Amino acid sequence: MITGKATLEGTQRLAQANPHLAYRQFGGFDVWISQVGFGTYRIDEQDEQYQHALRKALLEGINLIDTSSMYANGSAEKVIGHVLKQLVDEEKIRREELVIVSKAGIVVGEDSEETMKRTAAGKPYQDFTTVHEGMSICIHPEYLQDQLTRSLQRLQLEQIDCYMLHNPEWYLLWAKMNKIKQQEAYEELLERIEKAFLHLEKEVEAGRIQCYGVSANSFGSNPKEFDFIALDTLWEMAEKISPDHHFRVIQFPMNMYESGPLLEKNHGHGLSALRFAKEKGLGVMTNRTLDVTAKEKIFRLTDIRMEPETVIDEKEATQKIKACLDRIDEVEDQIVDHILPALKLERDEVKELKKKVTAGAMLRKYWKKLYSSANVHNVQSLLFEPVITDLRKSIAKHGEMDGQTLEWLDTYKETLTQATDALKSYYTPKDYQRAQAIKKELSRVRPHLMATDTLSQAAIRTMRATPDVHGILVGMRREHYVDDVLAELQRPLDAQLQEEDWQTITQTLKAVIGAR
Repeated sequence: MITGKATLEGTQRLAQANPHLAYRQFGGFDVWISQVGFGTYRIDEQDEQYQHALRKALLEGINLIDTSSMYANGSAEKVIGHVLKQLVDEEKIRREELVIVSKAGIVVGEDSEETMKRTAAGKPYQDFTTVHEGMSICIHPEYLQDQLTRSLQRLQLEQIDCYMLHNPEWYLLWAKMNKIKQQEAYEELLERIEKAFLHLEKEVEAGRIQCYGVSANSFGSNPKEFDFIALDTLWEMAEKISPDHHFRVIQFPMNMYESGPLLEKNHGHGLSALRFAKEKGLGVMTNRTLDVTAKEKIFRLTDIRMEPETVIDEKEATQKIKACLDRIDEVEDQIVDHILPALKLERDEVKELKKKVTAGAMLRKYWKKLYSSANVHNVQSLLFEPVITDLRKSIAKHGEMDGQTLEWLDTYKETLTQATDALKSYYTPKDYQRAQAIKKELSRVRPHLMATDTLSQAAIRTMRATPDVHGILVGMRREHYVDDVLAELQRPLDAQLQEEDWQTITQTLKAVIGAR
C-alpha cells in the first residue's frame, strides 16, 4: 500500500525540478498539476506497452493521472497501481508529487455482475438504474463506498486525491428513453447527487479522499438538452451542505470542435461552465482532447500515417469489405442454424444468443456511415469483442465448449477482425484527407496554432492556450504518444485564445467536417 497524498509542497517541488514543462495550480484544490494529464480510458493489463508509457510519463514529470473504476473493468486502475508501486519502491517518484483522480457511477463488467448477485440475494443497491444490458448507473452512498474501497485496493493507495461522480447525467438519458418528464427526472438526479456529496464529505473526513468532483459530458450543453446539468446548481448544493465543502474539481469534454464549455452561456449571469468554474475556483480537467464527437461522426485530431505499400483505392477496399461481409454471413448462419441449437441450453438462452449474432446484417446496413477509423474501432471494441466474449461465457457456463464450437467461435472472431481491417483500409485515406484539410485551414485562420509538429500537438496547444483550463487529459497508450505530448509541453505559449478565436476554430472544423 502506498501511503500519503498529493501536497502543495510536493507538487511544487516537482514543478521546480522540471522547469522545461508547464504546470498550473489546480484551481482551489491546492496542488500543482502538469498541464497535460495521463488519461487511462483504454488502458488495461493485457498490453505491457501501457505500463511503459505510464512509467515514461511519470518519470518525465507528468503528475496528473485520471482513471475510473469502469475503465477496462478496473484493469486501468490495476495498471496504475502496479506502476506507481514500482516507481515509489524504486524511489524514482514520490507520492506527494502525484495527483491521482478516479471516478465511480457507471456500472459495467464485473461490477455489473456483482450487483446482479446482490439483487438476486435480496440486497440490491438503492438508486440502481439499468440503462441497457451490461451497463447501469449508481451513485448511492453504499455503492460509492464499495467502489472507493475497490479502487483504493486496485490503485494500491491509502488515499485518492480527487474522487468524481462519473457521468451522472446518464440517468437523465435513461429517463428520456423511459418517457419520464424532464423536470421530474432532473429533481430526482439532484437528490441522488446531494446524497452522494454528503457521503463524499464523510470520505474526506475518513481520509480516503482529499476532495471530490463531477465528470459530466453535458456541462457545456444547451440548457434545453434533456441531459444538461447546471454547474451552478451543483455549487449551490455543495455550499448548502457546508461552507467548507470539498467539491473542488469538474471534468468535461472540450476540443477544437466541442467548444460548448466556453462558448455556451448556460449558467447564471450569462456565464459559460468554464467561466463559472473560474469564478468559484473549481479545478478544471478536460477530456476528449483528440477525440471529436459530432453527433454520429467521430474522428481523431491526429496525423494519419499513410504507408504507400498498404494504401488501396476505394473500389478495391469496397470489394474487400463486401467479401468479408459474405464470409461473416456464412459463419453466422452456421452458428445460428447448427452450433447454438445443438447446445444443451434453455430455449430462451439460445434465442437471446441468436439475437447477438447479427454483425453481418448490421455492417451491411451501416458500414458506409461509419465516417472514420475511430468509429470502426468503436464498433470493434464495443460491439464485436463483447459479442464474442458473451458467447464464450454463456456457452462455457453450461460446459458446452467442445472443439467444434470453439473452432466456430474462433472463426467468427477472425472474420470480424478481417472485416475491421478492411473497413480501416477504406476509412484511413478519408481520415488522412480530413486531417490535412484541418491543418491547412487552421494554418490559414490561426497560423500560430500550427507552429507545431503534429495535429495532435495543435489540438493540445489550443487547450493549453485557453485560460482557466488546468488539466488536459490525453490518452497516452504508447511511449511515442508521451513523446508527442512532452514536445508540446516544452514549447512556450505565445498567446492566449479568446472566445473569438474559439469561434473561428470551431467554425473551421465544422466546415471541414461538412465538406468531407
